[in-house]
Amino acid sequence: MPEKIDPRWATLLVIDVQNDFASPGGAFHRTGEDITMAQEILPRLVNLVARARHCQVPIIFIGAIYSTNDNRYLSDVFLHQMKRKKSGRYFEVPVCVPESWGAELAPGLEPRPEDTMIIKHRYSAFLNTDLELRLRSQGIRTLLITGVSTSVCVESTARHGHFLDYYNVIVGDCCADYRKNVHEDALQRLDLHYGEVANAETVIATWKSAGR
Repeated sequence: MPEKIDPRWATLLVIDVQNDFASPGGAFHRTGEDITMAQEILPRLVNLVARARHCQVPIIFIGAIYSTNDNRYLSDVFLHQMKRKKSGRYFEVPVCVPESWGAELAPGLEPRPEDTMIIKHRYSAFLNTDLELRLRSQGIRTLLITGVSTSVCVESTARHGHFLDYYNVIVGDCCADYRKNVHEDALQRLDLHYGEVANAETVIATWKSAGR
């Protein structure tokens, strides 16, 4: 792993750690999801972001925007699935409305001017965004992936990145889901098929041992 996460060609992705997905009072919390894991990862994630900055690893925050006044980002297919399975979210309870508190990143993850912020409208951070162009332009080969939720947007982005021939290092204890078994199952799939699962302590120790 040391060569994979060398700051010369690695970047840190922070996916969807937004109030509606991860904070008390957010849309998912208000519709019954257990956000305990999302809250628990925040201190580790904030620390990992700080260390990445120290090592001059580029940081890319990924944020979702879904609901708007006319739901122009939500197709009939997307809404059909949400209506089937998501307890009124995206209908009765809007999720990640532009310029809302719910769409903001969770406390402690405020982007700095040198960071990149990418907005997506589907689960994969690559789909219809300029993420790949930015990565190729900067010579990035490895994605250090963190965020919410492990089984949906984290996994979708990791799969997509693997298909595009990026090395993936999924920082498992900086990812969260709403059920522990779902989180663990996703990490097993990711480690088997789409990348390497590590923890934040190992990543930071690897950078430190390389004199970063």
